[in-house]
Amino acid sequence: MRAFRYTLITLHVILAAAGGIFFRTQLPKGRISAVAFLFLLLFCCLDLGYYLYFRKRFVAFSEEVCRKADQIIRNGNNRIGEDCRQNARADWDCGQNQETLTSKLTMELEKLENITRNRLSESEREKEKLQKTISEIAHQVKTPLSNIRMYQDMLTEPDLSPDEAKQFTEIMGQQIGNLEFLIDSLVKASRLESDLIRMNIENTSVLHTLTASVNGIVRKADRKKIDLSVHCDPDITAFHDVKWTAEAVGNILDNGVKYTPEGGLICIDVRPGELYAEIRVRDTGKGIAPAHYNDIFKRFYREDSSRNAKGLGLGLYIARNIVMREGGYIMVRSVPGEGSLFSVFLPMHHIP
Repeated sequence: MRAFRYTLITLHVILAAAGGIFFRTQLPKGRISAVAFLFLLLFCCLDLGYYLYFRKRFVAFSEEVCRKADQIIRNGNNRIGEDCRQNARADWDCGQNQETLTSKLTMELEKLENITRNRLSESEREKEKLQKTISEIAHQVKTPLSNIRMYQDMLTEPDLSPDEAKQFTEIMGQQIGNLEFLIDSLVKASRLESDLIRMNIENTSVLHTLTASVNGIVRKADRKKIDLSVHCDPDITAFHDVKWTAEAVGNILDNGVKYTPEGGLICIDVRPGELYAEIRVRDTGKGIAPAHYNDIFKRFYREDSSRNAKGLGLGLYIARNIVMREGGYIMVRSVPGEGSLFSVFLPMHHIP
């Protein structure tokens, strides 16, 4: 637009010069100065009118672009805090009065560029996370599928005895059960991550929830002769979803039974507080190194020393996500070789 404007100004000057030459050669000398002055004045007025007209259009254009860019910034950058948005709005209002139109336009486009770059970076991170998740799932599924295929091939051998066939069939059933457990855990984790789970959070008895959790692991504990004890005042209540909280605490208990040797102890007690009710799950298992306190809540995480134990590394990950969605949190303290203490904090008051 600027080049076009300069071209027209140059054309006006050329026409003015040509008009001056024409009037100088064709009109009497007494009238040359007045006519030339009027002619130049006409072109100056035309150029001024052109400048004002196109400046008005440029202002409208730049204001519209800035408005659209600002709207994209506000709508597309949901993760920016309210204070940041107010600052951006203040910068915009300040720019309206102090900056040139070009500077304002540049500022808004730079903001849009930064947001676009951040979105691309976030997209790349999500892509890497998805690829890692797919790789982890494939690794988890591969082992039971390979075992099922191997025992299936062995069942086709002609000299297989009935006892061996029965044994192989039972092993295949166990591997199918592992696959079902894996798929069920993955579905739960995916639903939690995608906010597809609708929780019914009510002020409910904590003892009622713990009863459901203990019932799910009592048989496993009996097989290892682990003593289970529960200490909870029936009057203690907290805001939580009974079904999903029982699942979360059950995952912690299942983890305790898994890594506690035979004849061990798992003790559950509840302590009410002003803000949270604390469910303490203490075991006499092998313990957790402090360096891995955060790692144990990651998806598919398993310590090197626990690779041979049955499990997928999803139990504590699911438990933490459930409790966080209820407005609570989980803490762990442990001494390697002496056991672990998991504390589940459930809110005593409703959190909207």
